[in-house]
Amino acid sequence: MAEVDDFALLARIASDETLLRYFEWPCDFDVTRREPVEHLHLSSGAPLEPVAGCGSGGTYFLIGERGATRPVIYTNSEGQGGLIANSLREALELMAGIPYWMECLHLTPAELARPEVDLLKKLELDFHEDLPEFDPAAQRAAAAALGISPPNPTRLLRRLRERVARTRPDYIVHTNDGWPYDSF
Repeated sequence: MAEVDDFALLARIASDETLLRYFEWPCDFDVTRREPVEHLHLSSGAPLEPVAGCGSGGTYFLIGERGATRPVIYTNSEGQGGLIANSLREALELMAGIPYWMECLHLTPAELARPEVDLLKKLELDFHEDLPEFDPAAQRAAAAALGISPPNPTRLLRRLRERVARTRPDYIVHTNDGWPYDSF
């Protein structure tokens, strides 16, 4: 499948009930919820465009002007935010490859010290215990329907960590009152 732009990917998800439901849950990426809880801006001044929400009030934003590959920031309802991907396609690879990816943003020092393979196995086990109805075939079908072939989970985790580490200084999210969100 030829690579498509951000809005074609979003439209594809929105127009396919199976894709819409898969990305809505377990990935917590709901393209029908594009209104952020509050108005935010970046420290760099680059424009933010909300493209999806999550069940707990978080928002996904594309950064910059339309027409180019745009990075993705995720903000949660707890006043935290950060860069999660260099493009929407990369963010969808993350969600399709590690649907429990948000858990990777809140790791303890002990968890961070574990070998990545062991950590991912533990997170996946917890995910399957919390969501026993999860269907790996639906996960593979959702990725295939968007023309996505996620890298292995270890690579996805490393890539997420690299992106989050680049949040400062240009991708710090601020409220309209100027208060910065905490980085993940």
